[in-house]
Amino acid sequence: MKASKVIRDPIHGNITLGDLELCLIDTPEMQRLRHIRQNGLCYLVYPAMNSTRFEHSLGVMHLARVVSQRLGLGEKMQLLLQAAGLLHDVGHGPFSHLLDKMTCNASLSHERLSSRIILHTPVADILRDFGLRPKDVSSLVLGHGMLSRIISSEIDVDKMDYLKRDSYYAGVAYGVIDVERLVYAMALANKELVISEGNVEVVESLLINRNLMYQTVYRHRTKRIAESMMLHAVRQLVGDKVVSLSKLVMLDDVGLISLLRSSSGYTRDMMESIDRRRLFKAFCTVNIASLRRDYRERLAGEEEYVERRIAADYGISESELFVDAPEPGFSEFRVRIEHEGSLKRIDQLSALARALEKSEQEKLTVGLYTHPRHLRKLANFKPEKYFKYAG
Repeated sequence: MKASKVIRDPIHGNITLGDLELCLIDTPEMQRLRHIRQNGLCYLVYPAMNSTRFEHSLGVMHLARVVSQRLGLGEKMQLLLQAAGLLHDVGHGPFSHLLDKMTCNASLSHERLSSRIILHTPVADILRDFGLRPKDVSSLVLGHGMLSRIISSEIDVDKMDYLKRDSYYAGVAYGVIDVERLVYAMALANKELVISEGNVEVVESLLINRNLMYQTVYRHRTKRIAESMMLHAVRQLVGDKVVSLSKLVMLDDVGLISLLRSSSGYTRDMMESIDRRRLFKAFCTVNIASLRRDYRERLAGEEEYVERRIAADYGISESELFVDAPEPGFSEFRVRIEHEGSLKRIDQLSALARALEKSEQEKLTVGLYTHPRHLRKLANFKPEKYFKYAG
């Protein structure tokens, strides 16, 4: 590819952009990502974590190019993967994953919205002008086909970028991974993207750093509390019909904050508390591993029900008591590795991987938060009344 421009990135160094990437970057859909924080409200804990989905998308595009060249893919396929890498997050809503619990059952997930943008906006015309079919790019973004796994899979260029980028901006050493070695360990086998033989250690390194980043950064209690507060304020906006969910997901961070600050009552008060960092406090944590297995799987969908029960029992307003059940995600422990002529999962080959998976499962908790004035009421809270524990 003949480079038309070079962008200097603190994570990957020089990133070259051809005419296709420059045209895509200049669209309103891509420029919107400059105003969406990569890590939601994490800046309340790590003040320098203000990187955006825009720079992350550039990083994913760059790594998609590197991997496709490493795998010896043709020029047309490389261009297709670069476009998919650049556009894979173009449908993200404000504060990235903040609204996931509201959109997961409403056909408004960021993957589906990204697909719609790729297919039904001027982005599609740009892709066609460069000889690419929008539906092929959309298919990769939605995870269809073997090569989509370069963008989204157990171990992909998306994770390679965000782990390294997020650790840099958080100022922690946990997410430092050897991207170059990971790229050169990738191979295509039996229509799967796998890690070539002899590279178990590089995957173990990624799993270690991923584990530490999730525990210390992504699932930091203060971040989770602040995002629960904002999410409940947003739910109130939608419930009061101030804005529809379909319009809400197309806002950027500035638009959402402006809407919350200009509202009245509960939503404005909640946004003001976040602005002044007067946050709710945790009054209990429940270890997910201690709950019944069948109950764990549906717990995220029962948060509001549990909130209502606890609030009613303790005489607390439902708007001042939150249950926060994180979605467990352990797909990285299923990455496939070539081993003695067959493919094995990393957790079948590595005792360290098994230990890390167990550790993450044991540390995953449901958080229960309330306004500080209610902490005394909840001093003797008994979680076993509201959660279904294993026998």
